[in-house]
Amino acid sequence: MEAALEIPKGNLVETLDRYNEYAAHGQDPDFHKQPEYIAPQTKGPWAAFDLSLGRAMYSGFTMGGLAVTVDGEVLGEDGGVIPGLYAAGACASNIAQDGKGYSSGTQLGEGSFFGRRAGRHAARR
Repeated sequence: MEAALEIPKGNLVETLDRYNEYAAHGQDPDFHKQPEYIAPQTKGPWAAFDLSLGRAMYSGFTMGGLAVTVDGEVLGEDGGVIPGLYAAGACASNIAQDGKGYSSGTQLGEGSFFGRRAGRHAARR
């Protein structure tokens, strides 16, 4: 699989080993999955899919995204606002941040409502 994906030899095994080590304790320090979605991957078969933009329908569909204020200001890992950086819609963590309760088109309302708030807030700055 590494050769087919053109990944340096050993990297896939190292990544899987790291994931499994943390998953055994219900943790995911790299992608911060919710505990109920974490499970050690110890038995195949496995497959790989090209999810790059332009190839996969949902490759840009984050089902979560960046943490933001109600005015769309992006929050850093420390919880503080990153000055001048805004997000809204599917790239912001709003209504469907955990993937539960999502229905198709949710991000359209979020994008228009919170996008307007973000635009107004940015204009005032």
